[in-house]
Amino acid sequence: MDKKRLKTLKQQAGNQGHNGLEMQQELTKIYQNQDGSMPDISHLEVQRRSRWKVIAFVLLGGGALLASVSWLGFLMLGGSDRFNTSSIKLEIDAPQNIASGDEVQYRLTYKNVEPVPLDDVEIIFRYPDGFTFTESSPAPQNSDAPHVWTLGRLERNQSGEIVIKGTLIGEVGSLKTINATASFRPENFSSLFKETAEATSQITTSILEITVEGPPKTLVEKEVRYLITYRNASRQKLEHLKVVANYPPSFVFKGANPEPYTRKDEARHFNNQWVIDSLAPNQEGEIEITGGYLADPEQTTVDFTVQIGFLDPQTNEFSVQQEKTAATSITGQNLALNLIANGSNQDQPISFDQTLAYSIVYKNLGTEDLDDVTISATLDGDVLDWSSLDDRHGGTVEGSTITWTKEQLAEFDLLRPLDEGSIDFTIQVKASDDINLNETNLQVTSRAEATASKIGDLDAADARVASNEIKSTINTDVDLKVEGRYFTDDNIPVGSGPLPPVVGQTTTFRVYWSIQNSLHEVGDVTVSATLPQGVSWANKFLVKTGSLRYDAGGRTVTWTIPSINPNEGFEDISAWFDVSVTPTKDQARRLLILTGQASLTATDEVTGAAISKVSGAVTSNLDDDPIGGGKGLVVEIAE
Repeated sequence: MDKKRLKTLKQQAGNQGHNGLEMQQELTKIYQNQDGSMPDISHLEVQRRSRWKVIAFVLLGGGALLASVSWLGFLMLGGSDRFNTSSIKLEIDAPQNIASGDEVQYRLTYKNVEPVPLDDVEIIFRYPDGFTFTESSPAPQNSDAPHVWTLGRLERNQSGEIVIKGTLIGEVGSLKTINATASFRPENFSSLFKETAEATSQITTSILEITVEGPPKTLVEKEVRYLITYRNASRQKLEHLKVVANYPPSFVFKGANPEPYTRKDEARHFNNQWVIDSLAPNQEGEIEITGGYLADPEQTTVDFTVQIGFLDPQTNEFSVQQEKTAATSITGQNLALNLIANGSNQDQPISFDQTLAYSIVYKNLGTEDLDDVTISATLDGDVLDWSSLDDRHGGTVEGSTITWTKEQLAEFDLLRPLDEGSIDFTIQVKASDDINLNETNLQVTSRAEATASKIGDLDAADARVASNEIKSTINTDVDLKVEGRYFTDDNIPVGSGPLPPVVGQTTTFRVYWSIQNSLHEVGDVTVSATLPQGVSWANKFLVKTGSLRYDAGGRTVTWTIPSINPNEGFEDISAWFDVSVTPTKDQARRLLILTGQASLTATDEVTGAAISKVSGAVTSNLDDDPIGGGKGLVVEIAE
């Protein structure tokens, strides 16, 4: 049977308006011969079949007839998945290009294209992300569900439209798709059918505008300003906006007007975000940001990027609408400046009466000329004797600062790339007797600084290059006093034997060691001296502090003290010991050396410096004895 005609027959069977005559005509077309005549069934030859074949044929034919009737009923009453799903025509008219944040209009047209009415018609929209519904025509039946329209019954060829308006927000370049799904039930059918349509738009622009202006070139650590201007370019009020500045890694934020966004309910504070509650049509706003750039040899050009967009108050999601960038080239000052004191650029201890030797080493490491260079050295401290300053370059002294310009050094008029040099000078530390130790700052802080009027073609008047800083603290003033005595100041003898010494006779002398300390605690104090040959250890001694011992093998007397507090005097820290000597004839008319030089070593516990002092040898002349002094020559008494 012709499939096309069978399909037509099925459709006509489902249409109750057709009559039996039309059915008969169609059946005639199906069974007629190719020439249009009907077959002559009167001459059919009847072949007799067996009884069982007849029964089988009847059963087979009955089953086929039953299957045909069932299939026809299925087509007429039940087969929902075989119904034409294009029974309702849906078309969405959407703009091809959209400005983010602007109003957008979607128009949906629908039409029943089936020959039967459609019942329970409902259209559901799925809006794109960022869409906010504002109004529609007709309005949805339920204001709480502004995406559902219940149309009910659509007659044959009945049509209509739904116009939806709203705002759409998204990133520029993104695609936004709206989807509509219509569900319906054809008349006399129990199943629902669905038809869908969709339309896609692209966000090509935004109704928010932003610009940023900044310096094309700047110097390292020099203040820069960036001006951000934003604008609502639409004819409607915009709300919940945010501006974000993405700072380069080497940028140091200093301030902004207006101040950046902060949240009172948390500790976080942002220095690069501004929240704008609302912006009227065509309204503009400005943000000024100040800061500077740190030196970074890997970033000589940086991008200062700003963004503006919509902020979702519920999720805090930021939808960027526009982004602009200002490029800034960073020029380093590139003047190396190194301060050296006494051969070192590190903190160091100094002593009273010491001469301090300074050097300022400079070099232009950049690729730009430095115009009108000035270098200055500042030595802060009250212990320096400025009258002792020795500066062969003749710098100008004002207060505690020495300044050198092109007037003193001609090369400072223009310091070209890789030009280098040094400035050397000396200055003396005052003696301790010239200083009030209780009131004077006993530390010298030294530093150097350089400026240039221009670096290349950039004004550099405010740019400064600082050297390393050196802190020099005065060491404690430790004194060692060594005396040889026969008598005390009260004319009491502490020695014995003849004075002057006599050949062949033994004389005993007393040696006094005493220490005074002024500023800081000192530790690991050791005083030692060696006894010459012919001088004997009398094994008589007294120590106020520490311990005293004699090493016979090395002929050395050693006094050790764990620590001495500040402001201890000679009378507080002292020791004495006796030595004896029997002069020989070879020593007649000569002075006797009782002890060699006494040496003191200690550590300043504040500065960490090693302290050393050396005294003279003690002789039999007893220079510090007001009574027995001057009687040191050995006398030989003839028989």
